[in-house]
Amino acid sequence: MTSKTTSMPSDRLFNRNFSLILGGQSLAVLGCELYSVVLVLYLKQLTGSAAVLGITETMSFLPLVLLGPLAGALVDRMSRKAVIVWSDALRGILLLLLFVCCLDRFLDMKTIDLGIVRLHFSSFPFPVYAVVAGTLLLGVVDTAFNAALVVVTPEILRKEDIQKGNSIFQGVEGALGMIGNALGGLFFAVFGGALAFLVRGLSHLAAAVAGLFLSIPHKQASAGQAFFYKGFLREGQEGFRFIWANKGLRNQTIVYMLSNLLFPMVMLALPFLIADEMKLDDAWYGYLMSVITLSSIVGYLAFGALRTTRKQNYTAVCWTFFIKALVFLLLSVATNTLSVFALFAVLFSCMAVSRLINTSLKQIVIPEEIRGRVFGTDNSINGALIPVCYAVGGIAVDLLKQNIPLLFFIVFVFYSVLAVVFVTSGSIREFYLASSPDGGQPPVAARSTTETIARQPSPK
Repeated sequence: MTSKTTSMPSDRLFNRNFSLILGGQSLAVLGCELYSVVLVLYLKQLTGSAAVLGITETMSFLPLVLLGPLAGALVDRMSRKAVIVWSDALRGILLLLLFVCCLDRFLDMKTIDLGIVRLHFSSFPFPVYAVVAGTLLLGVVDTAFNAALVVVTPEILRKEDIQKGNSIFQGVEGALGMIGNALGGLFFAVFGGALAFLVRGLSHLAAAVAGLFLSIPHKQASAGQAFFYKGFLREGQEGFRFIWANKGLRNQTIVYMLSNLLFPMVMLALPFLIADEMKLDDAWYGYLMSVITLSSIVGYLAFGALRTTRKQNYTAVCWTFFIKALVFLLLSVATNTLSVFALFAVLFSCMAVSRLINTSLKQIVIPEEIRGRVFGTDNSINGALIPVCYAVGGIAVDLLKQNIPLLFFIVFVFYSVLAVVFVTSGSIREFYLASSPDGGQPPVAARSTTETIARQPSPK
């Protein structure tokens, strides 16, 4: 059993907690987005290999898949504030260490003697190995942080403000991300790669300081329930059981998991699309990422400003699948820079709308008591194939001799099939449209597979 400290969310959208999270994470996002562009260019410069980029991305997603359910259980047990603050602090410290490892003095390092073992760096410079290992550790911390952030939103905002709050948060995050992406290519050209680790590290430390002033309601484990109690692992499984017990949620999750199957290859192909297909310099990769981010902002803010019904939300999500398929078909034949950038803008606007709808719906209908576990598991399932796809995708791009138009056509065929499956699924439609007895949001947990879940109250 747990004791719970709660308070009602403020009537104001921009209340103290929401404003602090928005401000603190905005600093972190700015540093993170600049870093993400620089990192791709930095690794491409040091290795010239799409496979290395794929492996690095794999390291960032792997913890999400393996630890997502446990991270959700952790968030359900601990103070959300503690998870948010410590996550930012740990990421800041880790990035400062990576900054040191990526200094020029380490580029020519061939071996490290640890006494009991000697490490050799013959294929690539030492900083490449440090970045891959550091990315894995950052992924572990990110998994806990992301679970806490998505769970805390319904606790600091009223139900009717959740979708609007998500749209504002994502919009501001996207605006700063756009600035970071736009500056990324220029930053790399002027300062190189190492300094980006320092910038991102300091931004996370600043976000951690802002988090210290949060006052978020949280549950506290009872004295007889130790952190390493064997039930902790069992709690991590409850999110999966909850999703599996609800056919509509389960099938929706599977479709979105499959939709992530080929997308990593698309992201890995972008630097090669810019340099090899479009014959543009590295700065244009940053510009493309800025267009992608700007289009996401437009999607989040424009749709978030609307007061939509569940039926309208469902219709919008269906249309995004077909539009994304069409965009990839057009990308497979597009050669003009303006048309390529415009198509990516449409693609990521659709992705922003579907993400906003799906996240807000789940935040409302999933019971608070297991929200962390369900979101942790949901993130794990949706990202299950991404690490493998990044690793295989980089190799596939190289094996295709970086034939980007062919890659886009393959993705078009795949998305077309998924669009038909999504629209024709009655259980998915019911998940989006079904009303609860009191006319509220659709009930997610009509029945449960475990006694623990059965005891959870129905969403109101």
